[in-house]
Amino acid sequence: MRWHCLQHLPDEGPGHAADWLAAHGHSLAYTRLFEPSPVFPALADFDGLLILGGAMSVHDEAQFPWLRDEKAFIQQVLRAGKITLAICLGAQLVAQALGAEVRPNAEPEIGFWTVRFSAKSLEHPLLRGWPEKAAVLHWHLDAFTVPPGALRVGMSAGCTTQGFVWGDGIVGLQFHPEMTAPMVEQLMAFEGHETAEEQEFVQTAEQIRAKLKSVWKGRKLIEQLLANMVALHEEETNYLIN
Repeated sequence: MRWHCLQHLPDEGPGHAADWLAAHGHSLAYTRLFEPSPVFPALADFDGLLILGGAMSVHDEAQFPWLRDEKAFIQQVLRAGKITLAICLGAQLVAQALGAEVRPNAEPEIGFWTVRFSAKSLEHPLLRGWPEKAAVLHWHLDAFTVPPGALRVGMSAGCTTQGFVWGDGIVGLQFHPEMTAPMVEQLMAFEGHETAEEQEFVQTAEQIRAKLKSVWKGRKLIEQLLANMVALHEEETNYLIN
């Protein structure tokens, strides 16, 4: 598959997703929105879209004018029915494009917290092979409601909606399955002030470091999800050929 990545910050790259795609022979191109004059690809130039996280909010268009162009591009991608995996800010952007509300979460959620996946969501072909629960990395202040017509993926104690599946090929995840241990360290270097004080759903930097080995649980989730998305693309391609 030809994948394209929308990256919002230099320190929040595709991590485990890029590793898996490269290991399985898939290409990955980028639009880096933190660079001057970012250019979005033509819809014909990619098969799957990966939208990453970022420290900004979907409502920060005045501070980050490129958000308007990104939102317009995402609308085009959704109308075209492209396979899409959106994470954290990316999921919030897609949820908003689908008619959901994005607003501050009841409490900040930062650190490794358990997500329980609904039995109904685990029946969806894109989530085939996922466990009933996993302790994964979170780093967000905002959250989204379930888009109209979407399937809620799961919830944690600190956030009622941890993801959604919309249609056959669009997945939004509030948590960060793509993060590697070095990426988490880098995130703490840039955003560590948000972990300075332990809160109900905020772990300190020391607590996060103590749980860094848990990134493998997120890796397993995103690898299985990408494998399912690739299988979906191959099924659709074979159908068109036949």
